[in-house]
Amino acid sequence: MHVRRFRFFVFTHRNPRSDFRRPLVEALRQRYDTYYIWLKRRPSVSGPRGNDPAVEMSPIELARFLWRFKNNDKVNIYFNSTSTVFPVLTAFLRFVARPGVWCLDMHDDLLYHYAGLKRIRAYVGILIMRIFSDVTVLASARLAELFPDSQHLGNASHILPLARDVATDTDNKVLVLASFDERADFEFLSKVAALCPATQFHLHGWTRHGDDLTPGNLRAICARHANIHYCGPYEQDDLPTILREFRISLAPYVTDIRLNRYIDPLRFYHCLNSGLQLISTAIPQAVDMRKWIHVVRDPAECAETLAKLQSGGLTTRDTYVPITWHQRVDRLVAILCALPRTAGLTTKLSSHPERMANA
Repeated sequence: MHVRRFRFFVFTHRNPRSDFRRPLVEALRQRYDTYYIWLKRRPSVSGPRGNDPAVEMSPIELARFLWRFKNNDKVNIYFNSTSTVFPVLTAFLRFVARPGVWCLDMHDDLLYHYAGLKRIRAYVGILIMRIFSDVTVLASARLAELFPDSQHLGNASHILPLARDVATDTDNKVLVLASFDERADFEFLSKVAALCPATQFHLHGWTRHGDDLTPGNLRAICARHANIHYCGPYEQDDLPTILREFRISLAPYVTDIRLNRYIDPLRFYHCLNSGLQLISTAIPQAVDMRKWIHVVRDPAECAETLAKLQSGGLTTRDTYVPITWHQRVDRLVAILCALPRTAGLTTKLSSHPERMANA
């Protein structure tokens, strides 16, 4: 199959400034026409190129927009990365859009922290999206425990090795890059900070809307430890500037909860790709990547590992090669090409030679 015969539509519910799937879109655009669709009250559509301005339209206008793209020269690929926010709308869009391959992005255990009615609603949303998808792709391979008929895609980073000056490398500070919520182990971080009073811990990340507990935890840990500093949320474009200031990062995840069993943290790839030494608590993905990540079991071991890194007592993980979204695009295309649905659409396309002229 000629891979240039794909056209991508990527659906998201996240603001593009902070959308972790935006780098995937940018990698896709280097090879394919790719439309980036931010679903909200008035959806915003940009593409197919990266410099094309976003255009707002009504949901009905969006449906008409999708109807324009006949499979006369390319197979349409609809990549649904909306979590559980728009299951009914995306199901409706499948009916009104031209035939294509619908791919569900299971980038996490999407039941998250939900309980009661919200959890039931999320479960039904996942069920609806699975029914209306031709394939489900997983960020963490461990999600196959929940979705055994899915395909592993994996995460990556758009960050490549960053140059750091000597002064920065000798700074006694540690980066904690996170989405701060129930997954973050504040008690672990507090104990490490107490054991390493000369080290400054800089926390970069956002808290979830409606989460009243985590902002309080952040304020409390900063008040309790003069060497812990919360620097606020960041956007995708801020990452190179932030990462360049550090040479060591710490990922203090709670290790014994379901929320952290099925994650493949993007920050692992951001830090490793940029050249940082990474310490993490023993969540499953960190253990799987222990060839490159310093996995620690308790605050004392963390403090000891940190001291060795600061003094040069531990060597750099020289075997690590950056894992990029271009590699994940190759994997995604391989998954799509292996689908019977894709083969059927391609056969129809190939049966009309006049349609191939623009492929």
